[in-house]
Amino acid sequence: MKDFTDAVTLTAHEDTVGVVVVEVAGELDTATTTSAEDFVLRRLGSGVRTLVLDLSGVTFLGSTGINMLITVRAACARTGTALRLVANTKVVLRPLQLTDLVDQFDIVTAVSEAS
Repeated sequence: MKDFTDAVTLTAHEDTVGVVVVEVAGELDTATTTSAEDFVLRRLGSGVRTLVLDLSGVTFLGSTGINMLITVRAACARTGTALRLVANTKVVLRPLQLTDLVDQFDIVTAVSEAS
């Protein structure tokens, strides 16, 4: 059986004070979303006023990846943190459109537009 632990790469950095950017590259599916969700949720905390999920490197967005985005959105709402998605590819935008979730997220085309 193939090891899928490297199917997604996650990096985080503070872009400006209070703005944390999490870059997601690879596949968001059943094999990767639990660890990706944990990684993202650990970034929420005191002093974080905006969380930017840069999904421009995502190569597959499955239903569990969509559920992860919904969970992150709810966690951000609970903590009073603004959530911005950087989504500029069909791979990410199409599943969000098909599930009528586009209007549920603040979507921008570049990290520079998010802060």
